[in-house]
Amino acid sequence: MFRLMITKLGPPSLIKHVVQTSHIKQCHSVFGIMDLIHQEKPEHFALSQVTSENHDIAIHVIKRYFLSEHVLVRSRNMDISNDCALDEYLISLLKQGNSLFAKAEDGTVAGLCVSFASSPVDPKNLRNYAFYRQDPNTKDFLYFTAKLQETPNLWDVFKQKKIFEIKMITVLPEFRRQGLAVFMAEKSKELARDQGYNVIRMDCINPYDYKIAERCMLQCLVKFPLHKVRGANAPFIKRSSEFNRCVRVYVEARSLPDVDRTTVRSRQQDLESLIE
Repeated sequence: MFRLMITKLGPPSLIKHVVQTSHIKQCHSVFGIMDLIHQEKPEHFALSQVTSENHDIAIHVIKRYFLSEHVLVRSRNMDISNDCALDEYLISLLKQGNSLFAKAEDGTVAGLCVSFASSPVDPKNLRNYAFYRQDPNTKDFLYFTAKLQETPNLWDVFKQKKIFEIKMITVLPEFRRQGLAVFMAEKSKELARDQGYNVIRMDCINPYDYKIAERCMLQCLVKFPLHKVRGANAPFIKRSSEFNRCVRVYVEARSLPDVDRTTVRSRQQDLESLIE
């Protein structure tokens, strides 16, 4: 096979030139990118399901390493670490059984990926739950999450009863830059496919999480500025804020014969009008 590849490349002089200049820039095909992903698969970590016995650990990791870096929390200087109402919401996500721990060889938790299969009623239920919360920070965070979850309405766009969402990915600082986030996201995609979900969604808000989605071969459906995700009375993030970044909604959708592609394109154009 190696000789065949050399033959196709061209004469020896051309091959020598390519080898000498390969350190300048490397280009990869789609298959080359997939090879890179597999090469970067962490070898010293294992994935395990988040069960009811370790919900407390998962909530601690979410609050300490995910919510503390969340763009809304940072922009509003929120403190939502001590609210039990938020714990109840997080436990409701974990109870579905689609969340994963990444653990080191000694059993130490290295990362967490929270996934949830959502239906169209979930944002409404979350908004109703937020309405009765006493902590204003928790109330705003839940309202923001509900609004983001239904923007865009993928259940309607893809004619699906449930959408598999990769909602939260975080890696502890000492284990970062080892491919763990991509490793967990890829495994979450496998879980979604095994359970028969046709559409996988990942919302990217923070500065670098969109790179995880792209490494997992998800496609960006739409992007829009954060100040467009508004609450009942005012924007959660001001237009002039330094944290007013773009929300990127990444999607992987299986071939769906019942989906009207013209409708999907028109909905995408409507959403793209949000971009400023």
